[in-house]
Amino acid sequence: MIRVRASQVFTHAVEDAVAAKKALDEGLPFVEVVEKYSTCPSKQNGGDLGWMPEDNATALLGQVSPEDQGKVLGPVHSPYGYHILKITEVEKEEEETTSFHADTPMTEVNKVLPEVHTLLFKKFHIGMPVQGYKPEETIFSVCEQQNKQVGEVLAAINAEMKNKLTPMITPQETAGKLRQGDPNLVLLDIREQWEHDIAKIDEAILINQNNCEEVLSSLEVNKEIVLIDWKGDRYASFQKFLAERGFTNTKGMEGGIDAWAETVDTKMARYEIDEEDDDYRYEDILGDPQ
Repeated sequence: MIRVRASQVFTHAVEDAVAAKKALDEGLPFVEVVEKYSTCPSKQNGGDLGWMPEDNATALLGQVSPEDQGKVLGPVHSPYGYHILKITEVEKEEEETTSFHADTPMTEVNKVLPEVHTLLFKKFHIGMPVQGYKPEETIFSVCEQQNKQVGEVLAAINAEMKNKLTPMITPQETAGKLRQGDPNLVLLDIREQWEHDIAKIDEAILINQNNCEEVLSSLEVNKEIVLIDWKGDRYASFQKFLAERGFTNTKGMEGGIDAWAETVDTKMARYEIDEEDDDYRYEDILGDPQ
């Protein structure tokens, strides 16, 4: 497992993105290109975006290894504009005992994560085997048989395992604490701005790249923090990030804002995300460059 730190040049204008890339190709230092062309607030820090959660880094940059340090990617087009990204640091992390690998037998995955059938069908349209998995079948061999990218499948299975280990609280329990005015409760909304614009819990604080430090510095580390996302698949990485900052009493709200709309506030708008489209994850990494 690795973690990745990146910097970016961001611009709304394709002409500036092309000019920035040309300047980099001609040898101009990245920080100077940032200063000249970038319109992102990260410009104040030389374009530094900080450390990315592993899943987000993989979605945006592809498979990254320590040898990729210093590599420049882009321009990449997102709904927000054009990004040129530089991998500034890559560190290997100790792998958790719950992590699966490409050569992990599917029988072992199924034993630890019984819901793997549902996950694979929902995300990748891989059906459940009629007679169960054979002892010799691995994550890699199943992906090969189904013509699926092993990296994407592996990331999804490991993310599901991490989320399974994340302490949870139901939407109903969360609503009860809000009604009681629990002074120790803090709701952190870790979704993107466009999601928040569609549906939000008024008491929740939207946290993103731009206000992250301000929000965290205003919180006491002993608060009970409940994380809110769309359907509950982004908690693990953010919980780990908070733990590194001293916030250890963190839970995820089961089913995310979608479950809240279904069971608590039934008048709340609901929305869908194409989970095969990585664009919706840009803001998780880059913040809102507006």
